[in-house]
Amino acid sequence: MIGLLLLLAMTAAVIGADALGTAQQQAAEETAYAELLANTPVAELEGEPVSPDGRFEVRAVGKSDLYVSGVVTPEKLQVVDRETGEVKWEDQGWVTQSVLWSPDSRYLALSYSARTWQAVTIIETDTWTSCDFTLPDGSPIPEYTFLPEDWGVWENTIVDENSFCVTVDYGDGVEPAVYRCLLRMEDGALTGHSFEESVEVLPGDYDFDHDGEPETVELVTVLTPESDGKRASWYELHIRKTDGTLLWSDWAATAHAGYNSLFACTFDGKDYLLRYHPSMYQGCCAYNYQLFSLNAGGKETVLRENSVEFDVNWGSPLGHDFDPAVIASFMEDINELLSNSRLLLTTDDALADIDPEHPRDDLWWLTGNDIYLPPDETGYTYDESKSLEENLRRFDVVMTELARQ
Repeated sequence: MIGLLLLLAMTAAVIGADALGTAQQQAAEETAYAELLANTPVAELEGEPVSPDGRFEVRAVGKSDLYVSGVVTPEKLQVVDRETGEVKWEDQGWVTQSVLWSPDSRYLALSYSARTWQAVTIIETDTWTSCDFTLPDGSPIPEYTFLPEDWGVWENTIVDENSFCVTVDYGDGVEPAVYRCLLRMEDGALTGHSFEESVEVLPGDYDFDHDGEPETVELVTVLTPESDGKRASWYELHIRKTDGTLLWSDWAATAHAGYNSLFACTFDGKDYLLRYHPSMYQGCCAYNYQLFSLNAGGKETVLRENSVEFDVNWGSPLGHDFDPAVIASFMEDINELLSNSRLLLTTDDALADIDPEHPRDDLWWLTGNDIYLPPDETGYTYDESKSLEENLRRFDVVMTELARQ
């Protein structure tokens, strides 16, 4: 019994000593961690804290007790009304945080990260609702994938007034991917839809705004989310100043209603943009062009334009309008301009086979037609030895006779 009591006493003494040592060690660790926090800087807020209109400011507030990757995270991130001091939006702080305002101050993009991942949230300042940026398939930015220093840019394009592009660097020798996020308000909440895009800088030196400084021409291909990088949803043409800012943009859809064709045209020794629409809907044709330069703000200044309307529906009960002389005159006009042009972008099937360096429109429905009239097999075949007007007149005669039969 005495031995048992002695053993219990000795065990209690050892446990007490261990507990005291553990408490002392824990206290020492807490003191060391407190010193670490005190001597470690708070993760900074990067980017553009103040909105372009000066109304709002993003602030990193306080200092948390969370040490990660050599910094202490802020206690909070806040968007504050600079006039009233009211907090309009709030979230926790992160290891990194960077903000970019849209030019009209309506949207704020926030990039933030922890140790192994990075994400982007976009906030709308009328409703203070937000949405998280996702890849086109709806998934988040993959873990261990990070955003570069110039991770995002707001641009006012022809497709969307507040188009936000996010660059994701996948590493391992893979080219960074650029995703266009189109923002919409749906049922009072902000939503974002992302598309992957690729950018090709087109050859050529141009000065479309005639200021003596060359512009860069970019062909942007926006891919459908389901295409796996193989099929375009639409195209855009961007004209950028020497400092990289967007001067002007236009777009071209792959669907018929959104066809577009754009050329760089030299006229009287100066550079112009030429937009050409040779459209046909169920035999009704509306051909038009605009030759224009750009002013300092990117607005179009039309120098010359022309149009012609006709139809190729001979025998239609709704009437018929086909004037070979008028059509030929328009085609000679546009082809004169095209002879001094280079193709920049087209999605129009009617111009699919056009020579980019020596463009010309020969009216596919005219040059590709062989029409025979029984019983003697006379009819129409395009004759290159004759003028365009002569071919159009012969075509009109044959089509009129064919409609009578």
